[in-house]
Amino acid sequence: MGLYFLYKLTVSAVLLCNPPAGGYVYQMIYDCEYGDNITDMVFFVKNVFNQQLFTMYDSRVGKYVGFGEYGMKNADHYNSQVWKMALRQSQVEILCRYNARLYRRSTLDRKVPPIVKVHQTKGTDYGQRSMLKCSVLGFFPQEVRVSWLRNGVEVTADVSSTDIVANGDWSFQLHSYLEFIPRRGERISCRVEHSSLKESLEVDWDTFILDTKYLKLTVGLIFFFIGLIAAAGGAVYYWWKQRFDFSQVDTQGSCYPT
Repeated sequence: MGLYFLYKLTVSAVLLCNPPAGGYVYQMIYDCEYGDNITDMVFFVKNVFNQQLFTMYDSRVGKYVGFGEYGMKNADHYNSQVWKMALRQSQVEILCRYNARLYRRSTLDRKVPPIVKVHQTKGTDYGQRSMLKCSVLGFFPQEVRVSWLRNGVEVTADVSSTDIVANGDWSFQLHSYLEFIPRRGERISCRVEHSSLKESLEVDWDTFILDTKYLKLTVGLIFFFIGLIAAAGGAVYYWWKQRFDFSQVDTQGSCYPT
């Protein structure tokens, strides 16, 4: 892994295929290279003339190395300049390691946990084939693993997913799909594993909307039967009143049917 810096003293930021007619192209390129541990930093200063490297400072040997007759003469001249050599030695820390730490904090060491959402792509009832979508959003770094669980058991059939897509703001997103036939009482979960999480994140499919449909139907049937029973009771009461109703008893204690 390497990190390359083009310092402000670079004369040309664009490499030209051919020098202009009758002219010259001179470039000074600052280059920092390191591995996983930034303590093993290597600093190069490359002087390029008309696309040919003629001198290079190498922090591993602590001096300039020349290539060709004029390159070796220039290297000896640079090595004799005490101020230049002191500057090159200090740039390993102030230029390379300093920027490498900033780079690691903003990239390699940056961790952003994902936001996970699970929903049904289209409304269907229990027993009908449907599809679930698991959206994994806003995570960093890019590496992530998404899987589906059915009652705690990983599902591998009828599973598909999109490629990991960059959002343009140093974050990524991924969408995974599961084709299945929903059954009442089962648990469907989307499991996400990412370096920003201490343990895998499992988000269950919320069946509230599907259950609400049946709840409304059940409540409607209950009220229907209550109304039906009330109507039947009222009809029976009316019939009984018409059949057995009597007028009020007169003063002699006799009564007459209506």
